[in-house]
Amino acid sequence: IEDPTHLDGVRQRESDITKERIQKIINAGANVILTTGGIDDLCLKYFVEAGCMAVRRCKKADLKRIAKATGATFLMTLANLEGEESFDASMLGSAEEVVQERICDDELILIKGPKSRQAASIILRGANDFMCDEMERSVHDSLCVVRRVLESKSV
Repeated sequence: IEDPTHLDGVRQRESDITKERIQKIINAGANVILTTGGIDDLCLKYFVEAGCMAVRRCKKADLKRIAKATGATFLMTLANLEGEESFDASMLGSAEEVVQERICDDELILIKGPKSRQAASIILRGANDFMCDEMERSVHDSLCVVRRVLESKSV
């Protein structure tokens, strides 16, 4: 690109493509969007204008667990098999409530009442990381014992 007017046109087209992608997601009925990557300020503006909550930089493992609990489909791209970008309402999951709550010094996103299956989170707090690690191992061991008892149907 040699002409500065063409550069503005390219930037405008990139902005339009982004807005079209966001609009596809919103038109499908999404009101909470979770992603592993960052979300540009302009994109956040579009989501806020539409009344949606957009959460960026989530862990991939967490997103897979959330998708399983809510009945959503974990997507890496909007492209379909034909190479066209599309987003269908069948890819969305559902939950009774998604809220942001402050617990101690941390802001947490809580997903309450997922549709597909019951899920629970245990929030551990301790004096230091060592204590939290110990509590995590103890909880893990306890859950493994419960699982074994349920599998064997005997104590």
